[in-house]
This record gives sequence, structure tokens and C-alpha cells, in this order.
Amino acid sequence: MQVTMTGVHMATGEALKAHTEAKMQELKHYFEHVMDVHVAFVKEVHHHHLHGAEVTVHVSGLTLRAEGQGIDFYAAIDDAQGKLLRQLEKYKGRLGKHRERRRKLKEKERSLPPLAMLEAEVEEEHLEAVPADMFAEFAPKIAKKEVSRVAPMTVDEAVMQMDLLHKPAFMFLNAQTGAMNMVYREGGNMVRWVAPKGG
Repeated sequence: MQVTMTGVHMATGEALKAHTEAKMQELKHYFEHVMDVHVAFVKEVHHHHLHGAEVTVHVSGLTLRAEGQGIDFYAAIDDAQGKLLRQLEKYKGRLGKHRERRRKLKEKERSLPPLAMLEAEVEEEHLEAVPADMFAEFAPKIAKKEVSRVAPMTVDEAVMQMDLLHKPAFMFLNAQTGAMNMVYREGGNMVRWVAPKGG
């Protein structure tokens, strides 16, 4: 397991790294191999007595994410790990199916070519020529993000992955059709699934 730690205005020592590794090892109850862990430590600006830890874990084709808080960074890691375990317990049944499906898809995934997605970064000043009634001043900044590979998964797995990342939307390669799909949340518990026509 590879653990990477970054801190804001602080030094992250070996003792904290060892503590983080020990807490992440407990995820082996759900996954045989924890691939890598990235932890960003932050001191809460508005709550000087609190410390924060943002944990991202890559494991078995899934990415898990949790944020923890505590009186020190050790407590923050413990809080984040507890949230991860609660999420995994919630999806325990689905994770069992995911492990079995990953074994079957492993060879197929190796043969897939890299997926390159080209995006552009748009700044507000580029929209000056747009008519005023288009409310260009409210247009958000679009940040560039490159994706080298999108893992194949089922729609059910994609919804689970979206929830584990706490994201409103998630793009994935449909393992059954081979087409790019997207799921996103709308309103309360409504989840919508977008797929190419015929796919």
C-alpha cells in the first residue's frame, strides 16, 4: 500500500503516516489489496481547535473518499476511516458482486485502448461577444481535466462509485455495452442514467 500525505502549513511525520497505514489496513475486511491512499491534512481556518483529513483511497477498481475532523490529525484520520467503513458496510452486498465482476473483467480491461478526453478551459472574458441576454457574466469557469482510462463497470457499480466519491455525477464505461455512460443525481433520491441511443 502506497500512502501519500500532504499538509497545509504543517509537517507530516512518519508516526502519522504509520497511524494512517494501520487505519487503512482495516479496509482489508472489504478488499484484499488497498492500492494507494492519499491524505490531505488541513487546519480548519474557522475552527482553530479542529484538524481535518481528506482521505482518497484507490482499491479494486473503485475510489473511496471521506473527510474527517478531530482535535488533532490522528483523530481526524480516525474519523475519516470510520466514515469509510460505514460507507463500505452500507454497500457490503454490492461490493461482493463488484469483486466477482472485476475478476471476470480484468482481462477485458487490459485489452482496452486508453481513452483520451480533450477538454478546453473557458474563461469569462472569452464570452464578451455573447449577447447580454445570455447572462454571460454568470458563466462558470470550466477547468481542464484529462482522463487516461475509464474503468468498465455496471450501472449499479457506477451509482455506488458516485456515492462513495460524494459526487453529483459520474462518467463510466458500460461493461455490458462498451459505450460511455453517465449517472447523476437530480432532486432528492432520483438517479438518472444517460446512455447513447441504442446503447
